[in-house]
Amino acid sequence: MDSPEFPTTPQAHAGIEKDPYLSRLLVWLDDLVALQPGVTADVSSFVDSEGLPATEAKSMALQLEGQGLVAISRDFSGGDSQVHLTDEGFVAARRLRSLQFDSAARFVHACDALLQWLFQMGRGRDLVEVMAFVETPGSYFAGDSLSVDEILGALEQLTQRGLTRRAPTDRGAAASIRAEVTESGTDCVLSGGSVSDYLTRQQRAGDTYNFNHSSGIVAGSQQNLVQSNSFGLDASALTEFATLVRQFAPTLGATPEQQEALIQDVEVLEEATSAEQPEPGRIRAAYLRVQETLGAITTTTAGLTLLAQQGQEAYQAVFGG
Repeated sequence: MDSPEFPTTPQAHAGIEKDPYLSRLLVWLDDLVALQPGVTADVSSFVDSEGLPATEAKSMALQLEGQGLVAISRDFSGGDSQVHLTDEGFVAARRLRSLQFDSAARFVHACDALLQWLFQMGRGRDLVEVMAFVETPGSYFAGDSLSVDEILGALEQLTQRGLTRRAPTDRGAAASIRAEVTESGTDCVLSGGSVSDYLTRQQRAGDTYNFNHSSGIVAGSQQNLVQSNSFGLDASALTEFATLVRQFAPTLGATPEQQEALIQDVEVLEEATSAEQPEPGRIRAAYLRVQETLGAITTTTAGLTLLAQQGQEAYQAVFGG
């Protein structure tokens, strides 16, 4: 999904949405301006409300001023946390509000932040209580907190892609969801890039297939090689999943717009999986899109829970994991 366009260059402040405190401060300042145009606000008030050390007020004000988002009103008393929002800050605040409703951007952040946090808490080798992430700064995006469903959706995506591994659910402690970072997940974290970047590089490296009782298979990468076969990739499990989503769509509590988008995404997945020569990359992209659309449905139903489980099993049946 493309980001909305703004009259100034939002790229200049790209990344502030990932800062849990600066993004919330900017939205807070914008709220004050909406109530009192031209007001000068004391960042200390925000810092106090967030339970942060008082010394953070000066630091946060200076950081926003350095980006041209506020101007500090300095006086002879030495106060340096009195600020007013600049025009550029106003535009940046509007961008943050727009991002708060961008389900794709929220999902990308949830995957990145959750994987980083799991790695740090588990030191890359121990199981971590996933829902504790809700209380951390990383659970905020563009000044808004991620929902439990968004966090669980990110965990499901990371698990499906082999970056995390969930511990078996203890039925005696239903609220406990524990996970650990896999070797691939550790590689992703240490790469310094995003989850999306890492998965893209892995996909470009080529897809691996396991063939039983086959002959004439050529391994490796060769130019101008034509390999003919009559078996291909069996994507029938994901075709069945797409059919299941279509059947459950009217019962998921989705808005008419969400239901329409879901059916369109299902059609793309059905087309990709039923092709004469299915393309793994296209199937993965279509499947991810269906999952993102399902993740945007905030009403929790038995059908939605079932689809999440069936989707993961179908993906693993096709691609392994």
